[in-house]
Amino acid sequence: MKYMVNVNDKTADVDARSLRDHVKDREKTVLRDTYYLIEQGIAPSRTLTMGQTVIYPTGSTTGHSHDDMEEVYYVISGEGEMVVGEDRYPVRAGDALYVPPGEFHTTFQKGNLPLTVVWVTAKLENK
Repeated sequence: MKYMVNVNDKTADVDARSLRDHVKDREKTVLRDTYYLIEQGIAPSRTLTMGQTVIYPTGSTTGHSHDDMEEVYYVISGEGEMVVGEDRYPVRAGDALYVPPGEFHTTFQKGNLPLTVVWVTAKLENK
């Protein structure tokens, strides 16, 4: 007999041992870890910063904007929603998204697995 199931189609358990149970009554939705991989001023790059962010189930990023940088995101794994300005985009593994300078942006994890994104910011050069 053949049987196939996908973790994204299942409902996670919520008991005293689960992450969802530990975070269900929190006031802030931010639940993420960020790792700076290439840092402007520390690495040889003059304009680029690169990092990886893992957004855990039910979590989000803080949300921010930066007038002096543009940014790109690439989704490594998981599912979520990215907000850029007034627009909302569903995202999943393999998606890339551009964020123009000055646009507020934030990311929400959706689904069962953590959402992992790699991002790169580029500082705008003064002309």
